[in-house]
Amino acid sequence: MDLLEHQGKALLRRYGIPVPDGSLWPERPNAPGGYVVKAQVAAGGRGKAGGIHFAEDSAAADALARGLLDRKIGGHRVDAILIERRLDIRREDYLAVALDRDRRCLTLVHALGGGVEVESLPPEALTRVPVDPLIRLRDFHIARVLEAAKVEGETRRAYGEVVRALYRLVVAEDATLAEVNPLALTADGGVIAADAKVTLDDNARFRRDTPDDGDAQAAAASTLEQSLRATGAVGVEVDPDGDVVAVVSGAGLMMATLDLLVERGHKVRAVVDLGGTVLAGGEVLARVFAAVAAAGPRLTLLNAFMQTALCDEFARMLVQAQEMSPLRGRVVIRLKGRQADEGRRLLVERGFQVHEDLVPALDGLADAARGR
Repeated sequence: MDLLEHQGKALLRRYGIPVPDGSLWPERPNAPGGYVVKAQVAAGGRGKAGGIHFAEDSAAADALARGLLDRKIGGHRVDAILIERRLDIRREDYLAVALDRDRRCLTLVHALGGGVEVESLPPEALTRVPVDPLIRLRDFHIARVLEAAKVEGETRRAYGEVVRALYRLVVAEDATLAEVNPLALTADGGVIAADAKVTLDDNARFRRDTPDDGDAQAAAASTLEQSLRATGAVGVEVDPDGDVVAVVSGAGLMMATLDLLVERGHKVRAVVDLGGTVLAGGEVLARVFAAVAAAGPRLTLLNAFMQTALCDEFARMLVQAQEMSPLRGRVVIRLKGRQADEGRRLLVERGFQVHEDLVPALDGLADAARGR
């Protein structure tokens, strides 16, 4: 679950990490030096997409906030605006504590020169410090980050405290990522988190005492993702301008299908993992179809490789769901598994384009994309 910036900063503040004075519009902090007006959406590249602006006074900040409200940035509608005191920034760094799944540990990540161009930095520009979970964070870990940061005196002490607190946050909150980009070094020697991205582990949600957790999750998801979540399926919006939605029967298959579609040049609107809805009946599947149909895809690929469910029963569910909430545009189905021959026969009789193997199904989708 990705928190919005203001939610992430509330967590940072709770762990003692300095953040700029700010509040959600229409409230504003006292900021004689000007304001930063930020759209609150769970999408990267907000600055380049026109979601972050600077204002000299409160009237300009209000006007910018009104202009941002209800806009769409990265497929997410702007429902909230964060207004902060503008910082006098001397330098911007990148700092994160991230779960490294390959090393199976948390890793400190640092780079000089954070901000919007951090993704273009070469790998050697990043300092990575793995933290052994058996010994946890120690002073020598922090010292390696401070050496890379090239800071001295009081700034060095404050910088080290931010590193320590960020690690403590990740462990205590079951986060998989806590990223500060940029970490601002101000003209008066301060070290302040000018932006924040925090991702919490959904599997550990039962351990968190956060009453607004559900609200945070809903706010961070797009309208399509929220609609799919309500059905019991899991959806990930990829490109709001895409024309293909892939509906699949498993999380691993979902990622593989997405990779194949992108490799073949398709613009993917979203991928959907049916999860337990595969066994929940036609009415539940119809709600998934309704959520997908509301997104208006031109093409839908249904990739079902059934391991437990019977393909003929699933085919009957598909027929029922299509009658209740029809998918618009072209629908291409790949159906494989137990009793797949009977399932494909039932679907062909209803006029679906059905394949046993994935490659012919992808070829059929390509033909549909070309209008054949």
